[in-house]
Amino acid sequence: MACCLKDELLCSICLSIYQDPVSFGCEHYFCRKCITEHWSRQEPHGARDCPECRRTFADPLLSPSLKLSNIVERYSAFPLDAILNAQRSFYPCKDHEKVKLFCLSDKSLVCFFCDEPALHEQHQVTTIDEAYEEIQREMKEQLATLQDSEKGHTEALRLLQRQLTETKSSAKGLRATIGEVFENLQRFLRERQKAMLEELETDTARTLSDIEHKIQRFSQQLRDVKEGIGILQERLNEPGRLEFLEGVALTSESASSFDLRPRHSPPEAHPIR
Repeated sequence: MACCLKDELLCSICLSIYQDPVSFGCEHYFCRKCITEHWSRQEPHGARDCPECRRTFADPLLSPSLKLSNIVERYSAFPLDAILNAQRSFYPCKDHEKVKLFCLSDKSLVCFFCDEPALHEQHQVTTIDEAYEEIQREMKEQLATLQDSEKGHTEALRLLQRQLTETKSSAKGLRATIGEVFENLQRFLRERQKAMLEELETDTARTLSDIEHKIQRFSQQLRDVKEGIGILQERLNEPGRLEFLEGVALTSESASSFDLRPRHSPPEAHPIR
């Protein structure tokens, strides 16, 4: 029946499915372009004939057939092999049974009678069984891809978790090492500080003692010098020459007993180490 339907939708001039079908009085239909070109080859002002029945018309008027155009559009929207292989089943269709067809482009069931042909024009429409096999194959490929992705993500996650554990362990060990190093360094610095302070106290005590001894010696020397100065000044203040000369021997002996020069040079300033 579908083959007979296709034959009824063929233009007898181009032998193809009607394109903009028109008629002009004899109830035969042709493509508007086909019949126009056919008449253009005839006499400019002569009668126009029908290529199908050979009936002539003086001034034919081309009338479009909307019903036939709708049939052609609906037929073109659904492949012939899909219609031939389609099995009818009771789907929830308001007015009649729904033909088992499936649009792979829209991923939806379609009804040959209810759906507008333009909605699926140039779409890939096929039977339920073929659509089932095709979508099953696509989903299995997607499943395999996702499973491979799952394996990759699982392995990557496992590696990251191992790196996390190793990093934490390494950081813990390094933290302990750093703490031990700085603790030893602080202990060394404390011991070094203590030793340096003790050395400073020893050097300071030794230096202060030496300075004090020298102060005592120089003080004694200063007293002796002052005593000698006093003796000499007393002798020089004698009013008479005889009195001055009578005691000069004793004065010279007494004065010579005092060393008028410092017996020790003043101590130099030494930094405390």
